[in-house]
Amino acid sequence: MAVENWDRVVESFLTLPALDAWRGYMKEVYCRLARRWFETAPPGLRLKTDLFEEAICLQHPMAEFPEGSLGMDGSISVVARAKSNLQATGNYPLLVSDLRHSPIRPGALSSILSGSSLDHFETAEELTAGLAEVVSGLAPGGILVLALDNPQNPLIWLRNHFPYPLLKRLGLVPYYVGRTWSRSEARSRLESLGLEVNEETAIAHVPRAPAIWLDSLNQRWGGDRLGGFLLRAYLAFETLEALPTRFLTGYYVAIMARRPEGS
Repeated sequence: MAVENWDRVVESFLTLPALDAWRGYMKEVYCRLARRWFETAPPGLRLKTDLFEEAICLQHPMAEFPEGSLGMDGSISVVARAKSNLQATGNYPLLVSDLRHSPIRPGALSSILSGSSLDHFETAEELTAGLAEVVSGLAPGGILVLALDNPQNPLIWLRNHFPYPLLKRLGLVPYYVGRTWSRSEARSRLESLGLEVNEETAIAHVPRAPAIWLDSLNQRWGGDRLGGFLLRAYLAFETLEALPTRFLTGYYVAIMARRPEGS
């Protein structure tokens, strides 16, 4: 998706209801994943590859990252708004860069969170190039937490088989969604880049459209108490991660991969 389009998407999101319960839910989903999988990461610099959440709201994963962690996004507008929102939290250096051309020195990072950042490219070649650039920043022993749209989820499968202009006109998707990989494809790509895949799961199990619709109604007529109830209800859906059906209900595939020591 072109950078100028992301600039317009951010501007349009800022005119919409805040959706505090939904944003709080997505923040907690990613923070839980980071707490769990970064626990064994070596000390050092952490990177988040997408700053969309940081740009549009105050509930975002970087709020719980160690101070000094890096953020990177291809849109100047997104980075500028994210910087403004992060000022009260701490010092987080932010970079403007296309993921396919990372400015980060190879081996400089101990951990990376790439949460549904790479699945907005139009072609498989761009997706592959973006992953290779992200992975190149990992130091030996470093951990990558990668999340991609889950093509096994029936709703994601249907969305990916309808034309984007129609989905946007119907209000079902707010921005362009591009190529993604199945679990086996993602694992194969990571291993071809020299990483060891240690864990994989599915996250974000609450039905997206109804959850956003309910939160939008709450923003207009509800209150803080109802917002808190919605957040707890949304998070209760994450218990589905423990079931064998998790790859049918989760909206994202999440993979934890490590660069071997001495590589």
